[in-house]
Amino acid sequence: MAMFLVRLKDFDPLFDATSRLAQIAREADIKFTPLFFSIIASNRSPRFVAYLQMTHHCFINYKVDNDHTSRISLESFHDALLDGGASPSMTIHLLANIKQLILRFESSSHAPKVHHELSLTPSQEEDLGEVDYAKFFSIDSKDLRRVIRNLPIFHGDSICVTATGSQVKFSIASKEIVLTKEKKLFICNPPIEGDMMEEEVDVAVEAMDDPMS
Repeated sequence: MAMFLVRLKDFDPLFDATSRLAQIAREADIKFTPLFFSIIASNRSPRFVAYLQMTHHCFINYKVDNDHTSRISLESFHDALLDGGASPSMTIHLLANIKQLILRFESSSHAPKVHHELSLTPSQEEDLGEVDYAKFFSIDSKDLRRVIRNLPIFHGDSICVTATGSQVKFSIASKEIVLTKEKKLFICNPPIEGDMMEEEVDVAVEAMDDPMS
């Protein structure tokens, strides 16, 4: 029998992240692996994927033998976390055979226990290709929104992102925007010296027509 034991003490960061993800998508894929838990949400227009990853070190207990990915309602997940917000810890139970995720919130000495049963559906996880999580940079969300807003992206377009030790350039065929460390851009890991290790990647940011609009 596969082992599955996931327990989290401080789930405020998870609640905050879920609140933001729920603003861009109604559903998301949740993924458990032996090393990390993640939530992957896709925005339709403009096209982008938001990815939250928590390593096993973030949890009080984290014992997951096999990979498991399912689809879940972000609203239901968010509401469950909100309901259990006063609890000191949360335990996650996965019942894959009946497609349920159960969240059990420990109670204080005077409060009743709280638990929520959330339905799971088949995953719609997108193939993001091979992602090197050892290399990343952080950017102020306001700056990122400004970049996306000021680049004239059309259906099928991609944004090219070129990162060096001192700046990151977002570009399309007709325009480019450059952010530097002085403009709240931080190259986090690994530290890149000079411009000798420039890398260029295509980011899947596309403007797609929304049939509901």
